[in-house]
Amino acid sequence: MEYGTTRFVFLVDKFAIKIPSIKEWRLFLLGLLANMQEAQWSKIGWVELCPVLFSIPGGFLIVMHRARILNNEEFLLLDIEQWIEESGHNIPVEMKADSFGYLGRKLVAVDYGN
Repeated sequence: MEYGTTRFVFLVDKFAIKIPSIKEWRLFLLGLLANMQEAQWSKIGWVELCPVLFSIPGGFLIVMHRARILNNEEFLLLDIEQWIEESGHNIPVEMKADSFGYLGRKLVAVDYGN
């Protein structure tokens, strides 16, 4: 299990399962919102983000493909700034190696709470 500020992430086989944090009420609510945002972004086809495969309404749980996270060397070799500029979006992840991964040969942004 990984965890960020607002969510717990269970990396199980080929899937990443995200649930809101239960550390405190405010973080739980922010975790619900984060899950709802990712589900919505996936529905509108934001292709630079790891797609959501399943979600429970209200943000209680989302399931995504598990991407192979970049290591530091891979991250440094990529021109992430160019990739973001070409996307035309402000990618909502931290600019660090474990915020990006590959689904097959496709680079995607992920948020596994590392």
